[in-house]
Amino acid sequence: MNLFDPRTFSTDWEIMVVDRLERCVQTDKIAAFAGALERDLGLPVHIDWNTLECAMGVNASLDQIWERIRTVTDRATQAVREWDCDLFPAGAHPIEPMFNASHIHVGTIHDESGGIHLEHRLLAYTPAFAALAANSPFAGGRIGGYKSYRVRYQAHGCTRPADVRDPAFSQGTWGFDAGTKMQGAPTVEVRVPDCASSRRLLAEMATFVAAYVHYQGTFKDQERPSAEAYRDALTNRWSAARHGLQATFAWKGTPRPVAEILDEMLDECADALGALGARRSDLRLVNAMIEKRVCQADWALGLAERYPDTYLLASAYSKLARHWDIFDAYVAEASALDPVPLPDEDAILAEHLAVIGEGTHFYRSREAMSYPPPVADAMVERLIERGLIRRDIVEQQGTLLTRIA
Repeated sequence: MNLFDPRTFSTDWEIMVVDRLERCVQTDKIAAFAGALERDLGLPVHIDWNTLECAMGVNASLDQIWERIRTVTDRATQAVREWDCDLFPAGAHPIEPMFNASHIHVGTIHDESGGIHLEHRLLAYTPAFAALAANSPFAGGRIGGYKSYRVRYQAHGCTRPADVRDPAFSQGTWGFDAGTKMQGAPTVEVRVPDCASSRRLLAEMATFVAAYVHYQGTFKDQERPSAEAYRDALTNRWSAARHGLQATFAWKGTPRPVAEILDEMLDECADALGALGARRSDLRLVNAMIEKRVCQADWALGLAERYPDTYLLASAYSKLARHWDIFDAYVAEASALDPVPLPDEDAILAEHLAVIGEGTHFYRSREAMSYPPPVADAMVERLIERGLIRRDIVEQQGTLLTRIA
């Protein structure tokens, strides 16, 4: 069985454009850049909420997408610099309330029911992709709490954990971390990766993600994940957002560093990589990141330490990113980082407590880790039992939670 024929892939790379005062250029002005780039490059370059969205066309190999990424970025950099602007390739901006992605489209798929079953198989692995791609450790004035604020806050609802669906009772949907998208080009869209700052990383990551999705598409398993497996996947998603490649996942009943899981995934999809004209050794930047447990967010956090003022941070980031290889050089020189322990029940409760203040609607508790209702409600009950919060039923407001000092 192979759900994908032919095996193709692409990326929609959302890149902000900033002016010399580090402000994000607005959509109407970016439209002119997009139109010129689309005309010059013969690729579908569009705009999406104050970003250039650079689609890399249909690709069949690592070499092909790498060449296209270089061509697009060389021309885009030149175009915006002519107007005294810079590209700002990051998952978020230090000041502006924006989240940006490097969506990866994996094709070609024509069986929507098979794609829904594949979503179930990918559920456990999308947090690993999130950890590898983490690149939003600052967002709208917040710095350092997460390696990916974008994944933590679900990109304003545009990138959210997948539901467990039954093809017999499902409608077309959009916005999952990884989901079948048949409305246009028939692909599985992996939406979880943050916008890449390194173009070499983007080429390698898109090829790896495509190969792994192709590999998982060779299985006939149609079983839905258990409730426990679904909770573990959601906890792992939070861990990836918090810790990036230093995260430890709940993995088949045991704690496993996400770097070890990614290492195994690369070996598992060796044949699928070969079909895309690549070997594991060609993914030299991905391999080095996994070996050292460092991600783009770690480089960005180091920059934030040197530039605590958010405007200076934005300025330094955009200027360093101009050359496209600053992160690659960082990885080459970086020391290996240690994994962070698996979050225990106290850490999970603390995360739920953190979203509760004075008169917080109970539904806000769902935002902590995106747990489904039975699990999220059980967390609230434990916080009440421990005397950490109280619950009030308020007319016309519903159920409110208040933290007890």
